[in-house]
Formats: sequence, C-alpha cells, structure tokens
Amino acid sequence: MPTLPPRQTSPSKTLGFTLVELLVVIAIIGVLVGLLLPAVQSAREAARRMQCKNNVKQIALGMSMHEHTFGHYPYSRTGSLWRILSFVEQEALANVFNDAKHPNYNDPASSEYRWGYNGQIGTAWSNKADLDIAAGTSLSVFQCPSATGTRAVEDSGVALGVSDYTTPRVPALRPVGHPLYYQSGEPQMQFSTAMTPASGSRNRNPLNKGGKARDITDGLSNTMMYYECVGSPELFVRGTVAAPTGGASLAWAGSGDGVKMRAYAADNLTADTSNTNRGVSSSGDPSVPDTATDCSASAAWEATIDTCGKYSVMNHTNKSQPYSFHPGIVNVGLCDGSARSLSETVDVGVFLNLMLRNDGQVLGEY
Repeated sequence: MPTLPPRQTSPSKTLGFTLVELLVVIAIIGVLVGLLLPAVQSAREAARRMQCKNNVKQIALGMSMHEHTFGHYPYSRTGSLWRILSFVEQEALANVFNDAKHPNYNDPASSEYRWGYNGQIGTAWSNKADLDIAAGTSLSVFQCPSATGTRAVEDSGVALGVSDYTTPRVPALRPVGHPLYYQSGEPQMQFSTAMTPASGSRNRNPLNKGGKARDITDGLSNTMMYYECVGSPELFVRGTVAAPTGGASLAWAGSGDGVKMRAYAADNLTADTSNTNRGVSSSGDPSVPDTATDCSASAAWEATIDTCGKYSVMNHTNKSQPYSFHPGIVNVGLCDGSARSLSETVDVGVFLNLMLRNDGQVLGEY
C-alpha cells in the first residue's frame, strides 16, 4: 500500500486585534457613546420632569382634599404643605405636627395658642425634639428630582426640609393693557388670599379659616394653586447660582405661604438706562406716567430686576417667581387637582389671569 506524503502545515497565526484595529474599535465605541449619551440624559430628564409634575398634582389634590374634608383651604400664614401630610401618605409625620402644643396652651389669656403648631419652628413646642426631627425630613413629594443645591433651609437653628413648590402670593405685576395695570395697591384677588386670608394671624383659630373652593369664581381649572420654585436656599438666576442664599427659602414645615410674584428682566442689568417701569404702575391714576427706573449695572438689582428690559414671568430667578430646572417649562398645579407644564414664554397677561382667582377675565391660550 502506497504511503501518503506527510501533511504540510502552515505556520500558526496569532489570533486577536492589531493595535490599529483596537484603536478603530475604541473610536467607534466612543462615537456610539457620544451619540447615545444625550438621548439617555434626555430620557432621564423626561422621567424627572414627569415625577415633578406628579408631585405638583399630588399637592394640588392634597389641597383639594383638605378643602373637601375641613370645608376650607389651610389657615392663614402658617404654612400649607405640612397641613396636607395626611393626604400625601405621611400620616406619621402629620401626627407629630398635630400633637404640638404651645407653651401658653393652658393660659386663658392666650386663647390664640390653643390651636397648635403655627409654622414657627423656633417656639418651645411640647414635643419640640420630635418636631425638629420631623420638620427636617426630606420628602420626595415636596421636592423636584431635577433640583440641586444644599436642600435644607435653616430656621431658628433647625435644618428644615426644603420644598420646591409654593403658592402664588401677591402678583406685583401689571402687564401693560391688563385691566389691573392701573389698579392702585397690590391686587387682592390671587389664590393665596382665598387659601390664606391676609389677616396677619399665625394660628389655627377657626375664625381664621382659609377660603373655600366656591370663592374661586374664575373656575377651579382656570386658577393656579401651586407652582415650582426650586433651588432653595441658593439664589439662582437663569440657571446659575448667583448667591449661596437669597432664593425663596421654602420649607414645607415653615410658616411661609407663597412668594411675591414678579416679572423679571430677561437681560438682567444690561438693559438700556432709558427703560421705564413697564408693567408696574407707580400710581393708580392713569394720567400719571410710570416712574423711570435706572437699569444700569451700577443700580442695585434688587430694586431694578423686575422693572428693566423685557419681562420674563418664569425661569429667570427662584427669588420670587416660578422657577424650574426643566428646559423651557415650569410645572404648575391647578385648583381642580390637575397639573400642567407651562411654557416659559407664556403671555404675561394670561399668566396673571391664571394666577388670580376671581378677576373675571377670559383666560387665553396657554
């Protein structure tokens, strides 16, 4: 039998990538990551925005449930968020606040103190230690997941849990052409007057009850109840931290009810010095022109930021207007318990009408 010749074998090859091939693969991966990362970030922000909107809705529903249960909205100037704890699944915390008694609770001459906690955390309440711990709790339902900052507001030595939501208080805002433009004084038709009558009292006396849903004659779905004002206690101006303090400093266990609503100059202090006090009348007399305002960089921005340049009613600063970390929008809750995402370019007049509860004006598109 013939024998086969021995099989010839080729030299072995080393399996794997060459350096050039490896660099190409790494470059491709880098390009893919660069393309996908914005989409991932956008998806995460969309989820945070939706959660934030849901928070506003829960707060609006909690306020509505309070009105339905007790026949009125929360009392005057004693805070409102801590009053709806039992309506946002925080019954244990609610009990701590409900159990608080003022040191003058049994004094017959101090009957105003018989109604319990009034938002003044520095008072020597009967359960002060438990109250301080409860008030410092960080509650996700009262905080926007997109917000940043220290997330604590100090009051009387107690670090209170931050709230990123507040009520419209006094709209120090008069867009030209609006029926309220030449109304002397601040309009007393905003929702917080219905929710918290401006009596100046800081207690839960039944005579100091909040307003009722029937007081909102413009319609529950046409009146704003709560909106975002994030970033406390830092002061934010157009997405940048301008100061470590100076923001609205909102705490859910505090006594504040809303911030003074203003419209701010979109270009801050770079406006022309010839700009006048557009949108805020200095007199109730239509024949008296608005007062000219110095909008130069040397002027104090506190005095000029709401009177210079083009008005921006939201997302300019968290000092005293709706402010969010969501690009282009602010989440708001309406008195019917619903939530909306308002565009930051909403018409000033429409926004003011939405903020007022019984101005009788036809609400435009928003």
